[in-house]
Amino acid sequence: MAKARLSDDEIERIVSLLISWQGKLSWELLTEQVGVMLKRPFTRQGLDKQENIRTAFQQAKDRLRSSPVTPSASSVSTELAILLGRVDRLEAEIAVLKAERNRFHEKFATWQYNARSKGLSESDLNMPLPKVERDRSTEK
Repeated sequence: MAKARLSDDEIERIVSLLISWQGKLSWELLTEQVGVMLKRPFTRQGLDKQENIRTAFQQAKDRLRSSPVTPSASSVSTELAILLGRVDRLEAEIAVLKAERNRFHEKFATWQYNARSKGLSESDLNMPLPKVERDRSTEK
């Protein structure tokens, strides 16, 4: 059986699912939800390979661990409950984006070090890519 690959769109859908996740969260529950959402099964290892999913999962776990007890439905109006839910989702999304930004900063620092150690200057790294000649014939 061929391995199921995740497209960028599917990864974003899973990250969004994790951002809005409420209640108990485990890899088993996530793989079950993802299977239903994408209509094909995935393993924990398959999802964990994706850095964005792994980061969003960890952020969701941290958020759920540290979140205060939500007020009872009778003490909060429906509008306020909806707005509080939206604020929670936006705060979770911000946390995921900050973690992703930090990963990019680390990757950039690695690239910067490697480029300097190879003697590449910033102008070398900023050179534009060569133009692709799509209409060119392969015959000579």
